[in-house]
Amino acid sequence: MIIELSNGLLATFFLVHGHYGFILVLCRVLGSLQNVEIIYSINYDKKELLRFNSTENKVAAYTEYAMKWADDFNKKPEWLHMEAEKAIADCKRFGQLYLPEVEKTVKPEVTVRSVRQASGKNPAMLICSAYDFYPKPIKLTWMRDDKEVTTDVTSTEELADGDWYYQIHSHLEYFPKPGEKISCVVEHASSHKPMIYDLDSSLSESDRNKFITGAAGVVLGVIMAAGGLIYYKRKHTAGSQCSEPLQTISSAEEQ
Repeated sequence: MIIELSNGLLATFFLVHGHYGFILVLCRVLGSLQNVEIIYSINYDKKELLRFNSTENKVAAYTEYAMKWADDFNKKPEWLHMEAEKAIADCKRFGQLYLPEVEKTVKPEVTVRSVRQASGKNPAMLICSAYDFYPKPIKLTWMRDDKEVTTDVTSTEELADGDWYYQIHSHLEYFPKPGEKISCVVEHASSHKPMIYDLDSSLSESDRNKFITGAAGVVLGVIMAAGGLIYYKRKHTAGSQCSEPLQTISSAEEQ
């Protein structure tokens, strides 16, 4: 693992007529703070003139103009090494403060869901979304019955949330097969092994909403039918009770 840290030793100077130059000091942590490399880069008008690498303890020139300077520096290897050790000590102190944050990992929150049902010649579409993960590098892979899918897959880049965290989305177009298993495999520094998320084989959200709406309609229909039947029975019973006295009166008059 190589981690590059700019330790803030950036000197910028301006000259007349818009010319400018700067010296960039870069720390490279090679695995741990016990192995740190320092790089000095001297630039002028967008061109790198000289570069010093502490591992090689040598200055390299990138223009003919800078070759004399490089020769002069390389004639003083002890002085170069001493100056590099001072800079490396600063890098280590800087790294002790910031490396814990750089090396921190946050596991993504992953969802796998259907966004479109198959219709005729139009395939269905699934989306695998990973949210709130850190650091940025991540890999999403689709699997059908434990075999990697390499076609009909489109993915976004890692999208910054603006709060040090990232999100990414991957789409899969496919024609469903009965009984198949579809999974989204996520590989990220927050886990030592791939994280596998299976598509829920139960009803999708749209199908579930349609089912609930239909069931509600059936229940409402049953309630209305039952209410109508009760109303009819009550009305029929009341009519029968009213007709019995009239029949009795009519029989008495005939006698």
